[in-house]
Amino acid sequence: MTVPIHERSARLRVAARCTAVVIGSLCLAHTAMADDTSEGVAPRMLSAPQDASPRSVIDSSAVRMEGDEVTVSLTAQATLPAPAQWLIQGPLFGWLGDSETYPDRHFPELRVLSAGQPAPVTESVRAVAGRGAVDVSTLLQQAGINPWLIADTPPFVAPEGISADLLAQLVRAGAIGTSGADHLAQWRAQRTLGVALPPGQMLDIRYRLRPAYSLVTPQALAKANLRQRYCLADAQWQALSKQFGRTAQFIAKRYEIAVSAQDRTPPTVRLSVVPQPEVVLVAACKRRSARPPGLGGWADVEVVPDQRAVLHVLTLEPAGR
Repeated sequence: MTVPIHERSARLRVAARCTAVVIGSLCLAHTAMADDTSEGVAPRMLSAPQDASPRSVIDSSAVRMEGDEVTVSLTAQATLPAPAQWLIQGPLFGWLGDSETYPDRHFPELRVLSAGQPAPVTESVRAVAGRGAVDVSTLLQQAGINPWLIADTPPFVAPEGISADLLAQLVRAGAIGTSGADHLAQWRAQRTLGVALPPGQMLDIRYRLRPAYSLVTPQALAKANLRQRYCLADAQWQALSKQFGRTAQFIAKRYEIAVSAQDRTPPTVRLSVVPQPEVVLVAACKRRSARPPGLGGWADVEVVPDQRAVLHVLTLEPAGR
């Protein structure tokens, strides 16, 4: 991935401003990752704390991947005595530097739909700072600070309009660092959405995918961990070696998609992947009874998530195209 000259210049200017010891950990702890590799991130689903039932409230789940967007369709058990309370939670994260591939890890675009219309949701934000994970949610709210400043590069906090006392409290708590006249966000934040699943009804959860990715060769695909995680057949990676050569490189994108609450896998999970011109292989573990899927696209194939109700999908794209 080539970085434009104006972006490189901007990054150098940002780096020059991150020189103070107080914020050195922000600028140095996560120095630029290689452009050909990145860790992915995905929202997870949880049952509300009051739901003590050990079984899944989801009767079936359907996943549709199209380009960089996914729709997870959940159908609740028709026998539920009342709507199931559901939580959709992003990761707890802070600013990792201008090399972070996915800075908007609060999934601001995520939508919950019912019959194509927005479903009622509740939203909460938890913000913590310091090694002791001090909750600073209330302080940020009182100061009128957007908690998602941590998605900006750099995450400058404008002190105008914030009382000196509140600003001092945020600095003492470790939520804000200073470098000369600049103030930078140092807190971490987590977004949680709450939604109700009525018995027998379907909800669609739609968001932009943020996969892990790296460069791999056909030989790397032969490793047991990749083959087991995505149920790669010998014939699949051997065919890639034959078509592209043993030294060819592929962009491997690894997706983790929650299809139910953690540890409560629904009875049926189906996967559809709309073919993309650049994708030469899609892999995921499927039921033995499922009909053979296509190489670059899947159509309503019954698949097997892991024990945490997370579906693992791998796609391959030839590098350099």
